[in-house]
Amino acid sequence: MNHRLRPITLALTLLSLLLLAGCGTKGPVRPLAQPLPAAPPEMTLHQQGDALLLSWSQPRSNQDGSELTDLAGFRIYRQSFNPEEDCPDCRDNAPLWRLVELDYLGHTQSRNGRLFLLDNGLEPGLGYSYKVVPFNRWGQDGPAIERRQTLAVPPPAPAAPKAERQNGGLLLSWQAGELPADMELLGYQVYRRRPGRAFSAAPRNQELLTQPHFVDSGFEIDRSYVYAIRTVAQQADQVLESALSDTLVITP
Repeated sequence: MNHRLRPITLALTLLSLLLLAGCGTKGPVRPLAQPLPAAPPEMTLHQQGDALLLSWSQPRSNQDGSELTDLAGFRIYRQSFNPEEDCPDCRDNAPLWRLVELDYLGHTQSRNGRLFLLDNGLEPGLGYSYKVVPFNRWGQDGPAIERRQTLAVPPPAPAAPKAERQNGGLLLSWQAGELPADMELLGYQVYRRRPGRAFSAAPRNQELLTQPHFVDSGFEIDRSYVYAIRTVAQQADQVLESALSDTLVITP
């Protein structure tokens, strides 16, 4: 080969290698030593009928204490287990159950910095374990928070709900269901929604109702509203809510 061509050949080879190196997967460039989000500070499970209501607070800082500004969502892992035979701590193979993205919450509800997600159609007697993992917009995971609970047989739902107008408001009333001997009645929760929407995770009443009636207000003219009630009872160390009662559709 002509010695004069060797520098040109070397330059072309280096250029080809640079072009090949630039043909990888494209996406956001992650900064070096990007801090990872801290775990959610708090998480609870609350039984409602044959469902468990997951609730957790969003982390506000990274693991290094810096402000968390790039939180993108949460990965939720779930596994069921037999509380009499299984050991959920002995295995870590729970499948991904839900991907909650903050830009599109879907069925997840947000209220005062907390997120709520209902897991329904569960089986009494089985245990359910949930692990919530935050991730940032670079796809990097932070540490998880985990809770588990065994589903109990829920208390009976209130019966025969009815409504009547009263001084510009709406008086709701219902009949209490008969509780099993090992349950203590704590009260009732009233839920309201618009037709075609889901019930809010938060009840209409500010405090737990100890009597089977409730006066509601704050209506828009010519709008319909759907109501349902849950019984709240104590069983051993668990507070349980019943399934929803029959619904009432009201146009105040």
